[in-house]
Amino acid sequence: MFDKIVIKARINIDDIDTIVLRNSLEQCTEGDEVFYKSTAYANFSGCFIEIRGDTLRCKCSIHKLYSKGKTGKLDNSRPMTFAIAVRTIKELLLMLSVNPANAIVSYYEIGITMKLSSPANEYISLVQEASGRILWNDANFPAMRQKTTEKSKYYRKVMKIYDKSFEASEKGRDVGDNILRIETVYKRQSVPITELMDNFFLTKIGRIFYTDWSGLKFTRELSATKGVKLSQLDKAREINRLGLTKYKAHYRKMYLDGKLTKKQWETIRTFATAWPKEREKFVEEVSPEEKEFKDRLLAGFQIGIVTPVKRNK
Repeated sequence: MFDKIVIKARINIDDIDTIVLRNSLEQCTEGDEVFYKSTAYANFSGCFIEIRGDTLRCKCSIHKLYSKGKTGKLDNSRPMTFAIAVRTIKELLLMLSVNPANAIVSYYEIGITMKLSSPANEYISLVQEASGRILWNDANFPAMRQKTTEKSKYYRKVMKIYDKSFEASEKGRDVGDNILRIETVYKRQSVPITELMDNFFLTKIGRIFYTDWSGLKFTRELSATKGVKLSQLDKAREINRLGLTKYKAHYRKMYLDGKLTKKQWETIRTFATAWPKEREKFVEEVSPEEKEFKDRLLAGFQIGIVTPVKRNK
């Protein structure tokens, strides 16, 4: 379930030559300072490393590193458990000559990839908010290809849902059709890596992830109980989509612009005013897309979190 991660660690300066050779780092200068960083080779290895003094910083995708070791390709479109992620992190630390006791994680992502029955953007178009926060269309992507909660500096936790099939094709890769990915991003963290790999921590963040995403709010259509007129159902569905405030403002403007008669406006306004009580006559329908998403989410969560992870001693 882990994807991108940023590790900061204190290292033994006697190990620098080994780390540089093992990871194909290049020597750089900045004024009087000599440091080392990854070359373009990192695009193939999946690890971006920088060493300044006795401090090492590594940015990579744990999921992609695992996939590369297994298939030879950097890919995060297949399922991965926390247990596998922990093994991959331990192997990474060995490669970096990093003692786990001297390392912290400043950034990490938890994610699940889903194979769905329809194109991912159809599901994205139906979602409105996650964990009580509005999902906005990401300006860096075409509409309905990626939505995120607000990404300002004030938020250390960001939730993201995107069309993995589209994202991969834009990068010249093919992961198959109808692939949706959800991720929770934790920024500006300072988690000891020994704690991050501990079963208690993994269980906690796994359950938070599931709770947040199982509450993902989809647009729901309304159906009516017996005796409700079709015109009332149409009004109710529009209020449900727009929200009561926007609904009233929209039709008030139409009335003021002369596009509605006074009688039409009074009928709409009366229904809107009575909406809190009228709402009881309508029932929300769970769409097939919402049901499928939540079924896949549960299955992905069970795959990721149920596999035992031994507690570090």
